[in-house]
Amino acid sequence: MGRSVPAGAVAGSKKASWPEVVGWPAHDAALQISKDRPDVSISLYIGTGPWPPGPHPWRVVVVSDAATGVVVQTPIVG
Repeated sequence: MGRSVPAGAVAGSKKASWPEVVGWPAHDAALQISKDRPDVSISLYIGTGPWPPGPHPWRVVVVSDAATGVVVQTPIVG
């Protein structure tokens, strides 16, 4: 029998991280995050920074490699 909510998640909770998009093109990752969480804004960053100031509960930062354009770290809300 399948689960309606992933193990460890709370029913009704919203997705807060996207480890599955590491290695994806940044644009594709942003589209997936937007599909999963249309209520957050997505900020795309290339390379090593500078990063946006402080955590923000309605923002997801997607960091991609400058040479390849693929996501290099897990995007999270905050």
